[in-house]
Amino acid sequence: MAILHITFSLSTQGSIKHAIRQHHLQRDESVLSVNEIFSIGPLSSSEERKSWLKANIFRDSEERELNEDLHKEWKKKIAGLPCDVDVWVWYSQSTHEEIGLRYVMSELINRCSMVYGIDATDGLKRVQPNMMIRQTGELSSDLLMKLRSEAKRFSIDECQQLAKEWEELKQNPSTLRVWKNGIEHVAEEALDPIIMECAERAHAELNEEWLLPMRIIGETIGTIDDYLSEEFVENRLMILAKKGLFEIDGDTTDMYSYHIKYIGK
Repeated sequence: MAILHITFSLSTQGSIKHAIRQHHLQRDESVLSVNEIFSIGPLSSSEERKSWLKANIFRDSEERELNEDLHKEWKKKIAGLPCDVDVWVWYSQSTHEEIGLRYVMSELINRCSMVYGIDATDGLKRVQPNMMIRQTGELSSDLLMKLRSEAKRFSIDECQQLAKEWEELKQNPSTLRVWKNGIEHVAEEALDPIIMECAERAHAELNEEWLLPMRIIGETIGTIDDYLSEEFVENRLMILAKKGLFEIDGDTTDMYSYHIKYIGK
C-alpha cells in the first residue's frame, strides 16, 4: 500500500523526504506540501485570499507565481489520488496546521483513501517530552521518523467533523486566527501590542536607535507561542509605521535594506 504524506511547510516536506531516503523504507511513499499559512488571510474564497496575500504578504510577482504553482500541483495531485493510497497528514497543535488539517480533510472527504493523522505535539510528549514546537517544520528527519508510530487513522465521523469545521472557518471573514485551546478568530491588529513591546525591548537590549526589521520580527515570533510568518509581522510593522509608531529608513522592498525605529505613542 502506497503512502502520500501531506505536510504544511516545505521544511517538513524536505525532512520527511530525507527520512524516507535515509531509512530505505520499503513502501512506495511520496510527500506533498500544502504551501499556505492558514492562520493569516481570508479563507472564504480563493480569489479573495489571493488578493489579500498579494496586497499584504507577497513581495513580488515571483513569490505569487510560486505560491500559485505549488497550489496547482497540490490540486492536481489530490484530483488524481488513487483509492488505494493511504494519506498521512502531519500537523501540530498550532493555528496554521490545525486549520490546514481541516482544509485537507475537506479535500479528501469524498475520496475512498484511508486518512491517518500524526499529531506532532502529542507525539513529542512521549518521544521527546521536554521539546516544545510551534510547527512540524521545526522537527528533524530523525524525530519525524520516531513519530511515524504515532499515526492514527481518522474515523469516518472524525473526517466529516473536520471537513465541517473547515466550512465553518470559511464563514468567518477574519484575516487572523490564533490558538488558545482551539482556533480563535481575532482582529488583524490583535498582535500589534506584542510587536511594539518586542520593538521596545530590542531597542533597549541592543542600545541602538535604528534596528533591522528582522531583529523585531524575530523577537516577536519568539514571544508568541503560535506559528506566525515573518511576512505577516513585517506587514504589521509597515502599517504601524503609517500610523506614526515607527520610522523607516531605506528600501522596504528588501527586508535587509532598511532600518526601523520605534517611536511609540
